[in-house]
Parts: sequence; C-alpha cells; structure tokens
Amino acid sequence: MLVDAVDRTGKANADAVAALFREVEDRYARLGLRVRWPVHLEVVRMPIMGATQSQRRSHILYVSLRAARSNMADALIAHEMGHMLRTEERHPSHDPAVHRRMGRAVRIPKEGQPALAGAFNHVQDIYADDYAVRAGLEDRIHDFFGSWIEGTVGRGVSTDPWENLAATVSNGFALGNMRRHGKVDAGDPLWTKARAFDRAAGWEAVDGFASFYESLPGNPEADLIVRRVVDLAATMAHLASTRTTGRAPAVSSR
Repeated sequence: MLVDAVDRTGKANADAVAALFREVEDRYARLGLRVRWPVHLEVVRMPIMGATQSQRRSHILYVSLRAARSNMADALIAHEMGHMLRTEERHPSHDPAVHRRMGRAVRIPKEGQPALAGAFNHVQDIYADDYAVRAGLEDRIHDFFGSWIEGTVGRGVSTDPWENLAATVSNGFALGNMRRHGKVDAGDPLWTKARAFDRAAGWEAVDGFASFYESLPGNPEADLIVRRVVDLAATMAHLASTRTTGRAPAVSSR
C-alpha cells in the first residue's frame, strides 16, 4: 500500500516512479500477493540501485536517482517488493529473530564480516527474486545479472582476499539465481568470465557458491537457514585464509 512518494534529489519525477510502483503492485496482485504494510517511497542519491528499510510494520522504499531515470525502475521495485512480502510473512531469511540466532552461531574473522553480510543479503535476494521473477522479471534476469557479473569481473582482482571473495560470492549468487530460474546454461560465457576471475584470485569457488544459492529451499525451517549460513561463513573463512589454488569445499546443503 503506497502512502506517498517523494523526490529527495530534485531531479526525478516521483509521480512517475509511484505509477510504476502501482503497476508492479498490480502484477503481484494477479499472483494473489499484496504488500499489506504502508510503503513510503523516496527517490534519493545512493550508490546502489535501491533498498528497502522495514520496521514498525511499515516499509521505506529507496529508489536511486539512477534507477528512477533508467528502464530498470520497475524491475528494482519488483525486487524490493519481494523483500517486503518476505518480511511481512516472516520468512526465515527476513526474520530478525532468525538473524539474531545467526549472529550468535556464525564464526568469521572481523575483516570478513562485511563479505559475509553481503553473502547473506544475497540469500535474502534469492527469496525476494523467487517472487519478483514471477511478477515480470523472467525475461530480464539474464541481462541484469549478466551486466552484474561483467561489472564485478571488470573491476579486476584486488590485493585483499576478502574483497575478492565478496566478488566471487556475488558472481556465484548471480549465476545461481539465473540457474534457479532456468536463465543460464552450462555453456554461457558468463561462467567462463567468473571462473577466470576466481583463478586470478587464487581459488575455484564460484561453481560451489552458485550451487549453494540455486539450491536454497523455497520454504525452509529457521534451523536450516541458520545451518546454511554457518556453513557459508565457514567456507568463506577457509578460502580467505588459504588463498591456494584448488577447488573449494562445497557449501553444505544440510
């Protein structure tokens, strides 16, 4: 339920973005899905395409100026609406109580915490996109994530193993998400590019991360999500500590 739409940049048409929100809302409604909490939409300057902040039974949807001016604004809104729906239904991936359990259970060096946070955000993204793809993103997912991987690979290998690992996990998420929805095949050049980045970083891990994200169960129990994230953290810590060329241990699917 959209309450208001505000342009904080002075450079966008908030009414046009609000109209896109209602269009996406209608697509979800045809699937029998509807955001129940009030939504406040703000067009802002931010480095990423957008984000959702959910608290006190309401959502704030932040749309970047770049996204508002692009032809991807409706795709961003569909993705963020997926997050809203998962939050409202208290899906384990979006449940603060489950997040606190993860915080107590995960063991990872301090310098790896930002990379793990990004990896877990991608877990949430998987579940948001399970909805968003059904709401009209199916034919655009390959182009979007193809550009995503091209951008990650194009930045090159860093001297910081955790920065490289965050990039590897991000590529694995993108490939796993596409494969989850049947939008990338084994011969796609994106695999070649992501694997070449891995070899330059000193490991072979992107296939394992892709399988991890692809195989996340649709309706998991909280215990399973916690175990998966604990195992994900352990795999990431192992890779960052060794930096040896070789195949990474598979992320557990317990």
